[in-house]
Amino acid sequence: MYFFLLSFSEMGLSLPLIVILVIFGGFFIISFFITSPNMDTKGLLRVLYSKPVRKADGSVEYPESRDN
Repeated sequence: MYFFLLSFSEMGLSLPLIVILVIFGGFFIISFFITSPNMDTKGLLRVLYSKPVRKADGSVEYPESRDN
């Protein structure tokens, strides 16, 4: 039984490119784990469905009631 094998050079991957891919892949995974606690369903739907209220100091509040 023969296997179909390609080397990294035949796929166009060199060592610097593999290092760059690993760095950016690691950055994506780390940033995903850092931001995932902020992506809860309740908080996301609160932001999407409510009308934001901008205060005088420039900060924004998202009220709980939907009658705004």
